[in-house]
Amino acid sequence: MDNGRSRSLLHDRKSSKSRGYSTFDPGGSIDREILASEDLERSSKRNNPRATTIEEERESLSISWENIDVFVEQPGPSFLKRLCFGTGDNERPTTKQILFNVSGNVEAGTLLAVMGSSGAGKSTLMNVLAHRNIGQMEVRGTVEVNDRPIGAEINTKSAYIQQEDIFIGSLTVREHLTFQAFLRMEKYIPKEQRIERVEEVILQLGLSKCADTYIGIPGRLRGISGGEKKRLSFASEIITDPPLLFADEPTSGLDSFLAQSLITALQQLAAQGRTIICTIHQPSSEVYAMFDSILLLAEGRTAYMGSRADVIQYFEGLGYPCPINFNPADHFIHTLAIVPGDEENCLTRVKVICDAYRENNTDSISSESLGKQDSFKDEVYTRSPYKASWCQQFRSVFWRSWLTNNRDVMIFRIRLYQSIFVGLLAGIIYFRTKINQSGIINIAGAIFFLITSTTFNNMGSVIFTFPQELSVFLREHHNGMYRSDVYFLCKTTAEAPLFLLNPLFLMAIAYWMIGLRQQILRFLYAYGILALISMVAVSYGYMISTLSPTVATASSISAPLLLPLLLLGGFYVKNTTVPVWLSWLHYLSWFSYGFEAMLVNQWNGYGDKTKSNFPMEIVCQIFWNILIVVYLFPQDNEVIDIYALLALTIGFRFIAYLFLLKKAYKKP
Repeated sequence: MDNGRSRSLLHDRKSSKSRGYSTFDPGGSIDREILASEDLERSSKRNNPRATTIEEERESLSISWENIDVFVEQPGPSFLKRLCFGTGDNERPTTKQILFNVSGNVEAGTLLAVMGSSGAGKSTLMNVLAHRNIGQMEVRGTVEVNDRPIGAEINTKSAYIQQEDIFIGSLTVREHLTFQAFLRMEKYIPKEQRIERVEEVILQLGLSKCADTYIGIPGRLRGISGGEKKRLSFASEIITDPPLLFADEPTSGLDSFLAQSLITALQQLAAQGRTIICTIHQPSSEVYAMFDSILLLAEGRTAYMGSRADVIQYFEGLGYPCPINFNPADHFIHTLAIVPGDEENCLTRVKVICDAYRENNTDSISSESLGKQDSFKDEVYTRSPYKASWCQQFRSVFWRSWLTNNRDVMIFRIRLYQSIFVGLLAGIIYFRTKINQSGIINIAGAIFFLITSTTFNNMGSVIFTFPQELSVFLREHHNGMYRSDVYFLCKTTAEAPLFLLNPLFLMAIAYWMIGLRQQILRFLYAYGILALISMVAVSYGYMISTLSPTVATASSISAPLLLPLLLLGGFYVKNTTVPVWLSWLHYLSWFSYGFEAMLVNQWNGYGDKTKSNFPMEIVCQIFWNILIVVYLFPQDNEVIDIYALLALTIGFRFIAYLFLLKKAYKKP
């Protein structure tokens, strides 16, 4: 490289560092530690005078852990078993220990592989170090970053790539990363630098070819490949340039070539000074050779922790040499695995290996570790996990929700055609109903049919909303991206226009075909009532959606929870004949309020009294009196019906939000 080009590249790297994040250098030819030491400090003071020590130290973090013990409570016998077999108090829930006195350390800029057979405790150790997904565990021990004890605060210094790739599939790769950048990067970073960071990460992880491609929804929307999704998971986490990175099974589901490409990207990230810890299951020999250090776990204990170059010689010294031309990773996993049918010998072998490592490393564990702070005791962590303000969260989440709704063209068309079809069906069946005694009953049936179809169509459109996105919401919320109220408001607000549009198409077709009151104001009033009914039904659907943990549950309970309100809607049965202990449900039935309001709109003041046509006035009055007797409602309840519909809309949505809030507050 000539001197001029070298100076230019060095200037570009320094400029990038001064913006608060590192730049990808495949060759690793530039000493990033030297650049970061002075440039990051200057940029921190310039961009944010109140920058914390967390940002100042993010270029080099080492992590160590000592005496990690993890206990999980095993469930006791079920109620049915206790009832049928009479098990007593002696069969209470027991506690199982998963990790036993595990210790280790990783220096900055190291790529560590945590290996072991299934059930060895790899993912548990990863969750403990990252201080995530440990709500159902009892954890003891100390975790230190740069020789300082740390607890939940480690989430501000690290990123965690989980095994499952969970995305909103109707977004493109660039849109997804833009959404991440606006919610996860520090507040003081301007918009232009966030966009620059998105483009840099796209290039860094090799996502340029698919940057404007939809992520994809299995079975509905074709998107990017599995390897690209895995790289997108990494891009989503390194968008903030974290110095500490955890990855759980990053090569899961990838072929050998894609797995090697992904680990190559991790190797390059580690070369920039990041500390990367990842669990990996049976890597190929090429992938295994890319790691700097190896941590082998067996039955919750440490079998080896150290350099990859020394592990073969170490196991050979224990009497377990690796065969020639054999993948070392497979050899270690087979050696430490518990083979069915030979459990006793395998457990003995594992115990000998783990005891040997413990004895060889006793001196390296400081005697002072016994008095160190427990990183997992109840602690008060006052710093807000959110990087963006409430308004910025709302703008970003609403933008994503609006995009996803507008891009689901098939669902939009289905709902639109459904409204048109139901309107035509009602119009054809009740076409130009004659106003006589039987016609009154027919018009009442037509009105109740419109209310019922609107309820089922709109409620059925939202009962799957939250179960489908629950995993995405919980992951992003626990990552400190946005609040629960922001997510709920954005989802419900972005979908509202569609549920106001569908009743308009339905009413515009059916109203005039049936032959209801031929005045524009009466039509607009009828549409307003039906729109309110639509919003109540949607709110009720949201309540069922947030109550249900899965799509199948929401589908199963929606009809049983709706039918009682339908039966008490005033059309099928008189409310005065309902048993007293069940009559309170009448006050929760929007069918009743909507039916009453639309009947009043149709019949109150019916007839042209300006012509003083005495026989017509008498006939209309008779019809009106018959209607009051048949359906038993007072004609002055119009305003009460409207207020009741508004109250139910707000009430059901508030209950839905409380259910969502309960899920969000559940400790992961």
